[in-house]
Amino acid sequence: MRILALDWGSVRIGAAVSDPAGRIAFPLSQVIARQDSLEEIEKIIRELEVEKILIGLPRGMSGQETESTVKAQGFIDKIKEKTGIMVETADERLSSVAAGKALTLQGVSEKDQRGVKDNIAAQLMLQQYLDTKNN
Repeated sequence: MRILALDWGSVRIGAAVSDPAGRIAFPLSQVIARQDSLEEIEKIIRELEVEKILIGLPRGMSGQETESTVKAQGFIDKIKEKTGIMVETADERLSSVAAGKALTLQGVSEKDQRGVKDNIAAQLMLQQYLDTKNN
């Protein structure tokens, strides 16, 4: 089952997709622009034959609901309504921090990380989900 992971953000949406067997996560080549996100996401779903969507749900460090949680939940509701595909949520606390650290370790400057960090965060979130489901 191919899964699309989305790391919702107020500026961009990071995206990653699993292989058809649902074992390995790959970041998409570009982030999703917020202005036309639903249309872009629907296109990805069709092209990659996605069967499930995993969306990172932002929370405060102690797990509390924040303003971003409420906004992300609104986005999740729109995705469910628009696509009709099964949607699950995942805790995405620190996924962007982990992605930034991984990119820094690879020698990618903070300036150059802007274009890829959100997708790497989605990839890390998705891989953790896949590892949990496959074990």
